[in-house]
Amino acid sequence: MSTIDTREQLIKVARKLFAQKGIDNITMSDIATEAKRSRRTVYTYFKSKEELLEASIEMEVKRISSAITKVAVSDLPPHKKIIKLIFVRLHATRSVVRRNSRLSNEYFNNAWIIEHLRREFDSKEIALFRSIIAEGKMTGIFDVESPDLAARFLHFCLKGIEIPYINGIVSKNIDDHFMNSFTEKVILNALGTKVTEE
Repeated sequence: MSTIDTREQLIKVARKLFAQKGIDNITMSDIATEAKRSRRTVYTYFKSKEELLEASIEMEVKRISSAITKVAVSDLPPHKKIIKLIFVRLHATRSVVRRNSRLSNEYFNNAWIIEHLRREFDSKEIALFRSIIAEGKMTGIFDVESPDLAARFLHFCLKGIEIPYINGIVSKNIDDHFMNSFTEKVILNALGTKVTEE
């Protein structure tokens, strides 16, 4: 097994154990046993379980990043692409948190770790939004003065509703179709969208 494969296997095993039992209830020995590796091998790749936790969060962030990148490079027109990207991002984030439900409180209690790990993701997300908005502006679909400022606003608005969305507070007692339609209207109106939906 290559070095990259071993490292990824250890991260996956740690993520599974953290999700099942919580960070405090897992030791490096537990991770070694579950991965069928020696403790020495685990410590060769990671100095502590906190480092493994960071690597596991980073792997999840990369998964979300990959999902939104696929949307951004798709052949959809800009007004459809931006809405799809928003929902893919929100659903993927909610899925990660639910899959790691035992970690939710620990994630939120250590928000600074997540912020540190998300810097690169945040920059990439802003760049994807900027590129879609610029494409829409160039093709006459969006009427927005600054694609960069619009991309930053959109990114920070999305971050602001992330936790309420994950917890179901944003759409409480609201059906998904209405929620999607409402979000689409708000975003497309804010971008000065000049197309009519079929």
